[in-house]
Amino acid sequence: MTNEISGAALLAQGIFDSGARTLFALAGATHAPLLMAFEDLGGRIIGGRHESGTVGAADGYARRTGRIGFACIITEQGLQNALTAIMTAAQSESPIVVLATRFPDSWIEPAVAYAVDRHELTAPFIKFSRTVPSADRLGEYFAAACKAACEGVPGPALLVLPMDMMTQMVAADLPGAYAPVALPPARDAQVAAAAALIAQAQRPIIVTDVGAARGDCQDALNRLAALGIPVLGNSLGRGIVPEHAPTGYPWPYAQRAAPLADLVIAIGAKMTMWFGYGKAPRFGEGARFIHVDDNAAAIGRNLPVDLPIIGHMGDSLAMIADNLEAQGFARDPQWIVDALAERKGRVDGLRNDPDAPLHQLEIGAALNDLLPEDRILIGDGADILNFTFGHMRVNRARSYADHLPLGAMGSGFPIAVGMAAGEAELAAARGTEPVPAVLVTGDGSVGFFLAELDTMRRAGLRLTVLVSNDGKWGTEYHGQDITYGRTVNTDLGVSDYAAIARAFGCSGTVADSRESLRAAIAAAQAADGPALIDVRIDPMGGQVRKRDPLVGMILFEDIAKKH
Repeated sequence: MTNEISGAALLAQGIFDSGARTLFALAGATHAPLLMAFEDLGGRIIGGRHESGTVGAADGYARRTGRIGFACIITEQGLQNALTAIMTAAQSESPIVVLATRFPDSWIEPAVAYAVDRHELTAPFIKFSRTVPSADRLGEYFAAACKAACEGVPGPALLVLPMDMMTQMVAADLPGAYAPVALPPARDAQVAAAAALIAQAQRPIIVTDVGAARGDCQDALNRLAALGIPVLGNSLGRGIVPEHAPTGYPWPYAQRAAPLADLVIAIGAKMTMWFGYGKAPRFGEGARFIHVDDNAAAIGRNLPVDLPIIGHMGDSLAMIADNLEAQGFARDPQWIVDALAERKGRVDGLRNDPDAPLHQLEIGAALNDLLPEDRILIGDGADILNFTFGHMRVNRARSYADHLPLGAMGSGFPIAVGMAAGEAELAAARGTEPVPAVLVTGDGSVGFFLAELDTMRRAGLRLTVLVSNDGKWGTEYHGQDITYGRTVNTDLGVSDYAAIARAFGCSGTVADSRESLRAAIAAAQAADGPALIDVRIDPMGGQVRKRDPLVGMILFEDIAKKH
């Protein structure tokens, strides 16, 4: 006789079989049996305070661990609230499965005031959206959702679960956990062609984005960097090669040198607006392009490429590195150091006046000096995100995230919760203490998900939040002031975010000088629990970003002028 278990127990086992030991959930009666079953298996439940906070944390978990992130919400009132986080995960190519429980069919009123087709609601930006039709198919539909979230270009999947299926008894049979099929590497002729193009180039660069993080590229990229090819990382593509000059940089900072490159090697990076569509003036008019990706649709997006390679990114790059090493290829990356010298001088110069008010750049500089090499960093906001690129560096794969490319303000906070939770899970498996995670955000962006302070306190996460507090929507204020000579709807007032953190049970500190900032960061790193540092920065410090191109690192204006 076939063993039977509850539908909730079957789903909990499926989550465990995927490798996940953490489940993000908003409180909801319809999925309580699933949470209990997951807890009974030894899993950890992290309860959020908003649906987008909960789903966003699953996104952050997926970014840090490379595993599927799972989130439980209710469908009727909750799915609409989760849309921003689902869209963020879709554009960031994060494999997540949203388990949305709902009332059973027998409870649905025929004259309901409004009827929302949940699958139509999410269809434009989700990979898989289904309602399980019967309890005996729970395992089949769960496996299909996990497969959809992971295969090809990863992204979000939605599985709607009528609540009565949670307690129905079903066969204890689950399809095996999804195992992705590895693509073959580049063909020998493509490897030879790529090596020939690189050998002809005097100033080659590599640009990595989120796709590179899933492509098993770390060893090969570091070999290519050792040959003198600078690697410019963006988003989850940061840290695969440590960001140490002269061969490792964040793309937003180093893109100023990109027009000098005569060859661009794009790895898991779509040439979207954030890369100037791959065109001048962001890149040189005559630059040649090699694009290596596991996603055919990404190659040739917005511009033709000289050599497209569709295949396993890590294996393909390793073969190219073998060829170049056999040739004795090497380049001197000093050219990119020289190209960035003016920017470096300007960025450093903004910090050199000890009597000036505290500038946003000090936050990234202090973190870069005080955090361990294997730091985990999350960015959010507008002006402050721009300024963190000035000094804050990432030196390990899957250790950086921000709210781009969608750019929904505030979403960095839940992503940070998920990354800290993912690191805690990985550390437990390693038998080590988790590396503390740090979120740098603004006083505007932090307001969207302030209640997640409660989440990180209840979960005991090693997460420090630094709020760059200038009392305004800074990028809007300075843009209006420069453009119109006046401002409207931009003032926030200098709220006491440290007091708010303490009200939620977290450590809360105000820093208003270079010394107090560094002392607060050191204290937060030494503590075991969550902390918030309210950094009172120069309210006019953001204006330089609008006026000086050496300081502006998140670029739009060049596209507008060109196109």
